[in-house]
Amino acid sequence: MAYIGKSPTIGRYIELDDISSSFNGSNVTFNLTSGGTAVTPQTDANAIISISGVVQYTSAYTISGSQITFSSAPLSTDNFSGRVLGDSRDVGTPTDGTVTASSLSSTFFMTNGQTFNNISLSSGDNGMAVGTITVSGTFTIPSGSTFVIL
Repeated sequence: MAYIGKSPTIGRYIELDDISSSFNGSNVTFNLTSGGTAVTPQTDANAIISISGVVQYTSAYTISGSQITFSSAPLSTDNFSGRVLGDSRDVGTPTDGTVTASSLSSTFFMTNGQTFNNISLSSGDNGMAVGTITVSGTFTIPSGSTFVIL
């Protein structure tokens, strides 16, 4: 599947390089790297950041790109530990008109309100209609099947 922007890398767990050598009590912004390579967490919540053994709430820092900015400067005596967790996958809500019939189950059927002649489901099949429908004739729903009208 093609992505616009950074594609998700699920299950990627990265130990961050120690940045405590740059702690001086006044600097608040630091580069996040692993093995010297810039690391860009998907969100602030995708990182577990510890200062002197205390895990920091996400309200104590922000991450933008591959830089972390603390709300208060770490002291020169503080140490650092950080990990970036696997990226999350949020499919979200598809844009109108982007889900095609080939994306749906072969047993899925939906149409705008209309009149149907003699609806009959096979045993074990399920059906659904959205909106107003009219059935001209018989409507057969065998035991073990369901039909939902929304």
